[in-house]
Amino acid sequence: MAERYVAIQVGAVSFVDEGVGPVLDAFQERAGVNALFLATPTWTRGTGGRQIPGHPLPDHGEQEYDPDWKGGNYATVHPEFYGNTVLGAAGRAAEHPKWDIFEEVIPEARRRGMKSVAWIEESGYAQELRNYPNFPKCLEVDPYNRPTLRPCFNNPDYRNWHLSIVEDYVKSYDLDGIAWCSERPGPLNMLMQAPTAPELVTCFCKYCREIGGERGIDPGRAQEGYRKVVEWNERVAGGERPADGAFVTFWRLLLQYPELLGWQTLWTESQRQLYRDIYGVAKACDPDVEVGWHVYHNISFSPFYRADQDYEEMARFSDFIKVVTYDNCAGPRFYTWIHNICQSLFADASPKRSTPDDEAPEPGGGPLPGSPQDRLLGRVRAAGDGAGRGRCRG
Repeated sequence: MAERYVAIQVGAVSFVDEGVGPVLDAFQERAGVNALFLATPTWTRGTGGRQIPGHPLPDHGEQEYDPDWKGGNYATVHPEFYGNTVLGAAGRAAEHPKWDIFEEVIPEARRRGMKSVAWIEESGYAQELRNYPNFPKCLEVDPYNRPTLRPCFNNPDYRNWHLSIVEDYVKSYDLDGIAWCSERPGPLNMLMQAPTAPELVTCFCKYCREIGGERGIDPGRAQEGYRKVVEWNERVAGGERPADGAFVTFWRLLLQYPELLGWQTLWTESQRQLYRDIYGVAKACDPDVEVGWHVYHNISFSPFYRADQDYEEMARFSDFIKVVTYDNCAGPRFYTWIHNICQSLFADASPKRSTPDDEAPEPGGGPLPGSPQDRLLGRVRAAGDGAGRGRCRG
């Protein structure tokens, strides 16, 4: 059995501010870390920048904010790998432009017996992505036929760009692994779980419509159904309560438009197919490189998102799975999820009546009553059991 990862996720700014050696020594001495998940590329401040401006600074590192942070690729971009996408070799981070995270960190990690994994975050919501030339050609389309904010998994230019990043990394550096992160759920999940803007209900681009037709789903009916659910979501979030209740009215739309579930599955399967492609490309470049996935923290509290994430199936194209089970998932984030779903699918109830402990969590407060550790361990065990059946590390 492969050695278990005791891994930590870390961005370039930590090494630049505090030095590669001191950071690695601290990881090893204080936490027994044997693997680094090096965050690149990332366009998300929480994984690539310093502290969010206005929040307390940590007790180490540079004691100032980086308000102009943009993010991107913190490794050297090799243009020869980016030939089959209109995005080309776009993406090099504006910060530390002559500093290469892999060149600086991998040798030092090797000397300490630590593995190096490229943690690739797609950051689908980031404005900086849409600032790149040609990126607007890769965007999803909403039920009203408008290009939106996020890239489409079925757009060949977007897919090939990420596959190019994987090929570049695996061929150019002595990496031990690739971990890919995509923190977004599909359209029906969005509408059920929170007040949702129409531009987040996707995708109806020509590529998705073609795939839907091949699977026997009528794209026109799916689009019409999603417009109906968007209208339901807007009314319920605005305080309107249908005579039959929010849940029954939603369920009626599912019965009237079975294409809704079909399109949700199409979206999820499109995301998963990119996982498969990344796995295959990485293994084609280096059969020994390990490939796995960062599973969005919604898995900790949403049964709907959890149903989309079949660990046993994922194990067929995974060497490991990194499940985001934060130790505070039963606190502020869980509060937000309960509060939001009580403005959508469960609008007939209140947050107080919707928690397992019959007590509303406090916004910004600590964990719920009971044992958040038990909930955390439950999600870890579920991942381990499912991944284990597929012979993958959870």
